[in-house]
Amino acid sequence: MVDESDGIEEAFEGQLRVALTAAGQIGERFARAREEALRRAQAVSEQEARELQARIAAERGASRVEMAQVHRPEWWDKAEPQDVGRAHQLARAWADSDPEAVRAEQRIKDEVRNRYGVDVDTANGDPAQVQAAVARAEQLQREQQEQRTRAGVDAAEAQSLMTDAQRADQAAERARDAAEHEPDPAERGQAAADAATHETTADRLRHDAAPAYDSAERREAFASDLKGRGVGEEDVATRLRADVSYGKPATEATRTTSAKAPRARKVRGARGAQVQRSGLDR
Repeated sequence: MVDESDGIEEAFEGQLRVALTAAGQIGERFARAREEALRRAQAVSEQEARELQARIAAERGASRVEMAQVHRPEWWDKAEPQDVGRAHQLARAWADSDPEAVRAEQRIKDEVRNRYGVDVDTANGDPAQVQAAVARAEQLQREQQEQRTRAGVDAAEAQSLMTDAQRADQAAERARDAAEHEPDPAERGQAAADAATHETTADRLRHDAAPAYDSAERREAFASDLKGRGVGEEDVATRLRADVSYGKPATEATRTTSAKAPRARKVRGARGAQVQRSGLDR
């Protein structure tokens, strides 16, 4: 008697083919977009090119962490088609500039061939589903870019406010020194009043900077970016909790302590119905 297939393996393989085909296209498009963005930045200024290169280096580092999991057999035992597709997308996106991506891509090809009998280079997923998957990925990228742009505007505003706050702190410090050392009593009194005014201004500017930097939009962009990199919900929540703890502009950490310091008046479970095909029964 011939056992009839329950359709699970066929469905899994079909999803895998779609995920791999779409991932290859998306990864290559992202790589071209990154190269074009770098060319545009270089045409604008060296400073903008350096800043973009720094962001690219950070993205490459984060992608390496994700790609590294394809070298763990236990990851493959639980991987869903979308997980494999995401790893393949990253490998294709960075293969032209990162040897680790080349290694990951080869490992993906070997595992997919050995476990599922699928050739990554000729996966040939259903064209309509592949087109839909590519469109979703590109829409997600656009949304993430818009969120990052809004977050960047907030961060720039906060940085400007914090810079002004530091200047007010410095002015307060100078006024306090004058209040201690001016021989004229009237000038000492005026200097003390000026110091209090500058301190109030600095506190107000820091207060205004906090929500501009630590905004809902920035957190949304951060969470969306993490999820887009394949980070799980629990890990995203953990990262956001940590982000709350450090949700202050960088200049807050460098604020001079003298402004406030008292003086001596002198931050899958296992896939249900996982198809165990660690070696195809041929």
